[in-house]
Amino acid sequence: MINGFSFAQKELLIPVILGSLLVFVAFLVKEWNTRSSGRFALNSVVAFGTVLALMCIVLEPTKQVEMQHQQGLLLTSGFVKDQQDSLVRVYKGLEILEYNPKKSIRASLDFLTSVLVIGNGLEEFDFYKLDSIPTTYLPNEVPSGITRLKFTQRLNLGEDLIVKGEYDQPKKSSFLVLQDSRGNGLDSLQFSDASILDFSLKAVPKVSGNFVYQLVEKDSLGNRIETNPIPITILEKEPVRILILNTFPTFETKYLKNFLADEGYEVTVRSQLTKGKYKFEYFNTKASPIYQFSSESLKQYDAVIVDTETYFNFGKSVKSNFENSIHENGLGLFIQPSEKLFNLGAKTSYFSFKRDGRNEFQLPIGNITVEKYPFRFNNAFALNPINAHELGNLSYYKQLGLGRVATTTLLNSYQLLLKGEEQAYAKIWTQILDKIVKQKEQAVDWESQTAFPKEGEPFNFELRTNLEEISVLNNEGNRVPLLQNSTVPFKYSATTYPKKKGWNTLAVEGDSTTSFSYYVFGANDWESLRASKKIAANKKQFSNDSKENRTVMVNRPISTMLFYILLLLGVGWLWLSPKLYTDN
Repeated sequence: MINGFSFAQKELLIPVILGSLLVFVAFLVKEWNTRSSGRFALNSVVAFGTVLALMCIVLEPTKQVEMQHQQGLLLTSGFVKDQQDSLVRVYKGLEILEYNPKKSIRASLDFLTSVLVIGNGLEEFDFYKLDSIPTTYLPNEVPSGITRLKFTQRLNLGEDLIVKGEYDQPKKSSFLVLQDSRGNGLDSLQFSDASILDFSLKAVPKVSGNFVYQLVEKDSLGNRIETNPIPITILEKEPVRILILNTFPTFETKYLKNFLADEGYEVTVRSQLTKGKYKFEYFNTKASPIYQFSSESLKQYDAVIVDTETYFNFGKSVKSNFENSIHENGLGLFIQPSEKLFNLGAKTSYFSFKRDGRNEFQLPIGNITVEKYPFRFNNAFALNPINAHELGNLSYYKQLGLGRVATTTLLNSYQLLLKGEEQAYAKIWTQILDKIVKQKEQAVDWESQTAFPKEGEPFNFELRTNLEEISVLNNEGNRVPLLQNSTVPFKYSATTYPKKKGWNTLAVEGDSTTSFSYYVFGANDWESLRASKKIAANKKQFSNDSKENRTVMVNRPISTMLFYILLLLGVGWLWLSPKLYTDN
């Protein structure tokens, strides 16, 4: 490009120049014997101009011009035709573009000074294409249907599958039905009006594996309106071994051990009767009394629940064994509180407390009131809440190496059972144990970064592994390029493009047991949900966008008429010249 001039056929520039030079040199060789006649110099100049004109005709020269008012209208899925027609009437000369996530529109966008986007908007992975262009998004109305959805995709066998969401403008008296993979109804509800409604459906999967449940909408007569898949992976529940240590039997431990046994935990309870004499109880496990707490003997347990008096009366060597097991083997330790715990220093008890004078606490679940010690945790960077909610936290844990130590300010939690609040009791203790039990070692830990994978669109995932060399294969057996995190070397991120609907698999090359299954949705699955999420994401992305048009430089083609005239004149002269000199 020279001073704003360029060529439309840039890729032909070098071969055309070389070919033109060859033609011009051939002409000079042919005319060399006429140099004494006086026409050689003139014909050479005319020949050069003729070849130059021919070059310009082939290369199609352009000139840069400045544009400030070339707007584009980008049509995305769900756009309204009437809205398009209205904008075309208001904004004259709009460049109409159709958005397709599988096709590039970058070349068309380069010539626009600003863009209007209508419809449901762009996919999030395409936002970068409009980074340099002032963009205005005119969102669609949120469609009727399910606009919010939450469920756990990976469950342990025996855990509840809870599907929660929000339905916008349901049809009156219509039903939502949760069905298993065979079409059997598991739970349902009926909409009594047509307002925005929250819903919650529950089921308990009975078999492990990958399944596709269905959320079905039916009208008041039972006719199916819409069906959407709910893919879940049910994992075999690995046995969790719990050791409970008490100086003496308590009601708290009595109810807790029964709850854990009913939930399938392998529980060993050791209660001290007198000095050196203990009572042992075993639930879901064989009898195996434990008297010495060596690092080796503690390896067999995933978590230890111990009262304050027992733990802090241990000698130095026993406490050291516990702490080594926590740091090095990932053992979880829960300290059942008493007044003594809150009067110990932070270095001794692992936690720091402050008296707040409150003896009761209201749980957010059903406004249930529970007893508590009149203390609260002093917040610190190393503390993590267990049952966090907007009113505060009753339980915290601290990470110590690979394991965790936790405690609570809750007092006599078993009273919830006496009040008939089994669900609240179960939730409190399930949350605590889920946070502290020893984590099973996995060669590779997978995590999906894409909520709704679709055919042909990017599926982003992360993995964590201590393997020195790792290669991941996709569903077609092709290697997926991995990007290693520069600051966290055991963390990798990657993107693959699934080619088929349904369950797909990622696997570590050479180890088929280390795999990860994910579900790829069809183009028509969860339309209202995906549309509402897309609209919200586009509104957020383009809400603060500069609306002032940018200036773009556009290459406009120069008319080739002049070059055709020069070519005709040059060819005509070179044809006529020999005849003129012959006549003379």
